[in-house]
Amino acid sequence: MRLDKFEIITNNPLVCKTISRINHTQENTLYDVLTVTRDRIHLGAKIISHPLAGSVKPHETPYRSIILSNSSDELDFQSLNTLEQAIERYQVLCKNNPNHLTQTSADIIERYEEKKRNDFQLIDCQLIKSSLSSFGLHLD
Repeated sequence: MRLDKFEIITNNPLVCKTISRINHTQENTLYDVLTVTRDRIHLGAKIISHPLAGSVKPHETPYRSIILSNSSDELDFQSLNTLEQAIERYQVLCKNNPNHLTQTSADIIERYEEKKRNDFQLIDCQLIKSSLSSFGLHLD
């Protein structure tokens, strides 16, 4: 599959740094990642990696990356439904800490120690690499 058919929407600087062969859009907050992904789906993109993937609970990690395939001009209702359900799930899980969804890069640096930030970034990055690998795309 051609790399130019994929796009990664992320707020994870490690993903942008280590996966440079695929187009990516770097957003500032987790909520931005979700809403920009939804906008892309409305334009015909299809979700390749699930927005709730991973063993770290969504309300615990400040980073999220989502892979999209930009190979269609038609709305993929399954992708839209998946993303809308993910947004609802995030809102439920973040009810006690609604600022979690709108933490900026500066907020993340202030809130989390460097080691913890690096761990969260690495986990998210590995999930994305694993998703790409399942499509036969090995970028290492």
